[in-house]
Amino acid sequence: MSRSVLCIVTLCLTVVIGPAAAADKGDRETATALLSGVDALLAKGDEASLASAAEICKRALAADATCPAAYLKLGQCQEQANKPREAFKSYKNAADLAKKENDSLVARKATFASEKLGTGLLQIGEADQKLITKLLPLADDALADDALETARQIYSKILALAPAHEKAMEGLGKTEKAIAARGDPVKAKIAAAMLAEIYYLVATGDKAKAAKVAADMGERYGDTGPGKEAAAMLANSFEPPKNLSAEIAEAKKVLKEQAKKATVKKPSAAVGTTPVVTPVAVSAPPVDVDALEKTAMEDAKKTPKDQLLAAFKDAFAKGKDSFSKATPGTEGNQQSLRAALEQFIRCESLYMRIEEEKLNDTAIAAMQKQASTSRYSCMKMTILAH
Repeated sequence: MSRSVLCIVTLCLTVVIGPAAAADKGDRETATALLSGVDALLAKGDEASLASAAEICKRALAADATCPAAYLKLGQCQEQANKPREAFKSYKNAADLAKKENDSLVARKATFASEKLGTGLLQIGEADQKLITKLLPLADDALADDALETARQIYSKILALAPAHEKAMEGLGKTEKAIAARGDPVKAKIAAAMLAEIYYLVATGDKAKAAKVAADMGERYGDTGPGKEAAAMLANSFEPPKNLSAEIAEAKKVLKEQAKKATVKKPSAAVGTTPVVTPVAVSAPPVDVDALEKTAMEDAKKTPKDQLLAAFKDAFAKGKDSFSKATPGTEGNQQSLRAALEQFIRCESLYMRIEEEKLNDTAIAAMQKQASTSRYSCMKMTILAH
């Protein structure tokens, strides 16, 4: 690839399309109305008229970034202004968008105009496609990793190169929705830490203090996801979810995803260089809930019948002790959470054996209910810490 083509590609990457140019079609009626005066300016052909015409085309694209006619007329402005490379790019965008809308007339005009500029400029389109091939996986990975600002930037650059690129439009749409749902990332992070504290306080029996923290969150961070979750917990008087088993299963899925992201290696975001593979950093080792459950189940099966109750009470006591040391924000918090989770999972497996052997009583059942709730708190706190 020639140095001049690389320069053009670099220049293309500096174009940033805002959220309005994402997945949704814009205001075509406004764009069409704006374009009505462009032909007269093109007919004048002087520098000032061409500049005005180009500005009108850009305003039309701001109203509807998928308008083929706006790109076609912008290309005509650029061609008359002796900017063939920019014109070629605009004509190509016009042709791609027109084909998508089955507008054969605009597609033919744009294709003919781009071909007229010379076959040498076709290298630009080829370079764009190669660059898009590199950029799209990076954008998808960033979105999957919740690196939303990075995802938005890369998808926007792809759409600057190819406004009709369906996957980029879809990805940018998802990214914008995720950003809107997340809100201010700093606020969300603080709110997540406060929500973890609420789970800790509830599990340790201090619902009064949990209520104060939840009320504070409602005033300061009520518009965040954690803030809404805290409000729901407060409205429910911090009682365990009615569908606790389903909530535990959902938390387990989230932990699996976190573990997967922690172990999968991803390429660096550098474009035009050899990808450097590095592991994704996390704040604490991932928790393998499946492995903990498997070990607990095997141990429970091996436990003699006459030792089941003692083993259950021992696991429950150890779980409570570890959890008491898992105050959010303290050193060793995640290690204590993992140790507590392991013991509460042991309680669950042992309790299944206890029921099978018909050894259950009211006190053991109450302890198991608390162990199950505490397990859920451990899992939620682990999720919120990442």
